[in-house]
Amino acid sequence: MKNKILLSAFLCSMGLSTVGFANDKVESTYNAKQYQQVCKGKSEGAEVSFAYRGIIWNGTCQTQFFPTVTKGLKGDEAELRSVCASDAAAKTASIGGQEYKGKCALGYAPPMPKS
Repeated sequence: MKNKILLSAFLCSMGLSTVGFANDKVESTYNAKQYQQVCKGKSEGAEVSFAYRGIIWNGTCQTQFFPTVTKGLKGDEAELRSVCASDAAAKTASIGGQEYKGKCALGYAPPMPKS
């Protein structure tokens, strides 16, 4: 009986620990294609929700810079939002000292405090 209780507790703790690590890489994942797809056919400021990697993401559609190569980007860099505010036809952006090619388009943006 005691062994069954210990085994039960062990299995339960294993199940709970894997839940905690299921989405440990979400913070560093930036999916520009997904962000644009969510806002396809919507207007700027439209509220959107979508499921991605086991999380429900809520935000609005905002015009921002989408680089063709996103390696090394987290998606929360201020330059992604500021480049298109000053030039809606921008084809390049300097982010963290590196030049990225891309375009300005409507895409998902998480809620941000107003500056």
